[in-house]
Amino acid sequence: MKMRSRLGPFAQSAFTVYWSGGLVSNIGTWLQNVAASVFVYDRTGSALAVGILNFAAFAPMLLFSVTGGVISDRFDRRTVIVVTHVVSFVISAALAVLTIAGAATELHVMATAFLLQVSWTLAKPSSSAMLPALMPRAQLREAVGLNTLQFMVAQLVGPVLATILLSTSGYGWAFSINALTFVGPIVAMAYLWSRGIGGRAPRDEGAAKEAQSVVAYVRTQPWIAWVLVGVVSTSAVLEMIRTIAPALVTTRLGVPSSDAGLVVAAASVGMVVGILASVPLGRRGYARALAPVGLVMQFVGLFALGATTDLVVAGTAVALAGCGFSFCFPVLTSTIQTEVPDAVRGRLLAFHQMAHLGNRPFAALAAGAIAASFGVTAACLGGMVLAPIGLVAVRAAWRGLDRQAEPVAAMARTSV
Repeated sequence: MKMRSRLGPFAQSAFTVYWSGGLVSNIGTWLQNVAASVFVYDRTGSALAVGILNFAAFAPMLLFSVTGGVISDRFDRRTVIVVTHVVSFVISAALAVLTIAGAATELHVMATAFLLQVSWTLAKPSSSAMLPALMPRAQLREAVGLNTLQFMVAQLVGPVLATILLSTSGYGWAFSINALTFVGPIVAMAYLWSRGIGGRAPRDEGAAKEAQSVVAYVRTQPWIAWVLVGVVSTSAVLEMIRTIAPALVTTRLGVPSSDAGLVVAAASVGMVVGILASVPLGRRGYARALAPVGLVMQFVGLFALGATTDLVVAGTAVALAGCGFSFCFPVLTSTIQTEVPDAVRGRLLAFHQMAHLGNRPFAALAAGAIAASFGVTAACLGGMVLAPIGLVAVRAAWRGLDRQAEPVAAMARTSV
């Protein structure tokens, strides 16, 4: 019993299989992201072209997130995940064949990035929505943290794997291995099917009607909008770093473009360190303070990145920015999860997903355009503007929450 307690959600076999399948797939995703960026930069020599690639890769999040949520509510979630991942396998395999045959162009890579992201965006709500069915409710918060850690591990392993493959085997192998990783979630869903877990949730008409008024609810809770602004601010920093990485390593650091994967991996190292450091700090009551501290860390990291010509210093600066993200983002995310009613939580988390990931195409385009026109140092300086915006948003969100809590506390004192 003591061992099961230490394992937490991993004591539930369904969650372990779900988590492992997601890890395999996400490693492939980050392998693909880095390999595609380097491919496009090598073919074009343009940071703007990389920005266009990343715009194509993340625009579907803005276009199809709501559709994915509707699909998640209406169909068996396991089926949605299997179908989307089979489609992704076919798309990735086609790019791998074209690349090995020497026929792939930057347009093929951009189109593949767009189609893969459409598939991921349609699957993501189903994947997130089934999480509460995999473990006791008391373990859900820890499971969410472990899921976040899974993405960070993938962001560390995938870029390093990309660096190794690009320097030894080439793009064809990188794209081929990514295609194979889509099998991971398919196997996980087959296991959940055998256990009768994770299917379509029962329809709750009352909750559905309440959820339709989510926009009206947000208008009565302005702190939510401020939290979403904070999410955009801290998330966009990392996307800007990923976009300029190929240009950074070649024009500023004087190393091969394949080393862009090391820069992206450094951000992931910082993110993992940040998650591990933030847990004990949060338990001691410093959770709210972590968000502004994280934004300041990202500000300093971008400044150092723009000023250096050394790979080690650049990696350290990027790691600092990644650590800052892990201080800020989980605090903002958990605030929405814990402070809003269940009837509107799912739709609000869809808005959260759009704030977190939907900003990426615009951040990528902006970073790529600035780097192409004025250099990577200018792109870093431009990204520093996000930190003050985030600080203002976080402060406004905390003030709004405190004002909301005051009447509740007064009523509690009166009833006593």
